[in-house]
Amino acid sequence: MPVPKSTVENSPRKLLRDVVLEKMLAAIQDGTLQAGERLNDDELVAWLGVSRTPIREAIAKLVDYGLVEMEANRYTRIATPTAEQFDEALQVLTGFAELATRWALPKLDDAAASDLLDILEDLRAHADAEDLAVNEDIRRYVVAVTREADNALLLSMSATLIPRVQFLALTEGRFVFWDVKHAVDPLVAAVKRRDGEAGSAVIRSLGTTMAEHLAALRQAS
Repeated sequence: MPVPKSTVENSPRKLLRDVVLEKMLAAIQDGTLQAGERLNDDELVAWLGVSRTPIREAIAKLVDYGLVEMEANRYTRIATPTAEQFDEALQVLTGFAELATRWALPKLDDAAASDLLDILEDLRAHADAEDLAVNEDIRRYVVAVTREADNALLLSMSATLIPRVQFLALTEGRFVFWDVKHAVDPLVAAVKRRDGEAGSAVIRSLGTTMAEHLAALRQAS
């Protein structure tokens, strides 16, 4: 692995292991750390500018997320995602977003509703422009409704699920569902009415359509 200049700074607001985890997650998602690559303690120390302890703590979290594989005395390496794992994760994420939407929308105050509407309008604009930022908009939507669902267990689960889906999506780089924009208007209406059942129905339908689209892409290839 090339060793970039250290970018980790001690922060009074975060544990060092969490700062390291964020840096490693970003490196996995942008390809700096590639699937199958072995992780070397000395290289990680040189890159991140921290001791081995927070690095090992961050790696333990990445193992929990399914992004790193370990076998004692043999290797610690970035996992190699498969298409089947992506399909399973996408199915779980859709169900997760459906549940979070159902619980969150009736609880929205005006500020939270406004933030959610802004995310949806960004999603529409990026999908119209076929801008890959649409993937980040989807992540922002899931994070927002999970937060507003006000359920500690759901929030905890999202910390594992969302990074895993983003990682597994590397197996399907061609899969960007621009037609997600057609879900925006009914979701906007559901947010404005604080209608969790209507919003969750939109997410459920969207998940089915996305799975069918992906299957058609694979069949055509």
